[in-house]
Amino acid sequence: MNIRATGLIIAVLTTVFFAPTFQWVHADAGLSIQPIKVSQTLRPGDEVTGFFSLTNAGSERVEVTLTVEDFVPTAGTPNINFIGRAEGVTTVRDWITLGNELVFQFDPGASRQIPFTITAPPTAEPGSHFGVVFFKATQIDAAGQIKVGTRVGSLIFITVPGNQLQKGKIIDFSAPVFSQRAPVPFKIKFENTGTVHYEPKGEVVVKNIFGREVGVVPVAGYAVLPTGVRDLDVAWDPEKIAIGRYTASAAIYDGEGNALTTQELSFYVIPVYLILGIIAGVFVIFRILLFIKRRIRIQVVPNS
Repeated sequence: MNIRATGLIIAVLTTVFFAPTFQWVHADAGLSIQPIKVSQTLRPGDEVTGFFSLTNAGSERVEVTLTVEDFVPTAGTPNINFIGRAEGVTTVRDWITLGNELVFQFDPGASRQIPFTITAPPTAEPGSHFGVVFFKATQIDAAGQIKVGTRVGSLIFITVPGNQLQKGKIIDFSAPVFSQRAPVPFKIKFENTGTVHYEPKGEVVVKNIFGREVGVVPVAGYAVLPTGVRDLDVAWDPEKIAIGRYTASAAIYDGEGNALTTQELSFYVIPVYLILGIIAGVFVIFRILLFIKRRIRIQVVPNS
């Protein structure tokens, strides 16, 4: 997937995964990059290589600068903080090696393959490690003045196997108590209490008042960092008209399919306009029958 890099590109990029808050000044320079996320599992001493595909999607010649930083999750939130270098003897910033040119001129419409190597050191600790490769484009006008540039970034997720824990819990499961019609939105507030990042997968099972299953909504596609909390939003949209009382059970599973956490709630779907229409229809029929009864008399004449 290509993403057009304007002054807001890094906000869009990181919001896809963690929804942090960023503000950047809009500029004419633009970059597009893929992949926007690199996720690897590396044992201590392992190495992986790859390429970033970079394109100058703007209309000006720019100077591109490549940098690598670490980032850490903000505990209890879905946000991340870019911190330059995280605490520790070695960090993801030290594990990533880019191509020979870290600063280069980039013509409009040009593309370039930038090689990278990620090497987990022998002393790498088990768990998740995070970094970001930034590509900053700076415009230089005819007078040699530097103008405001833009940055795009590819997030790096490294998991080192070992004494790690994939664990989490649903701290809140909510839905509107009363809805007039489907779809019915559900919000699962999930906390990653383990030591590694992962994408919680699960489902919301909906049952009617008789206990019969009437819908299953999958939960997937959300990355949650250790200590992080994220809202997982899904919705139940049945094919048939929903009316009455329902129960919904939310479950999140680990990588082996075991339920990590579950919660249940009840809700009602009351289509007011449909009910009012039925009442109005019954009233009209009643009035018609009453009119017929008053105006029309049926008399049986005996045969002579």
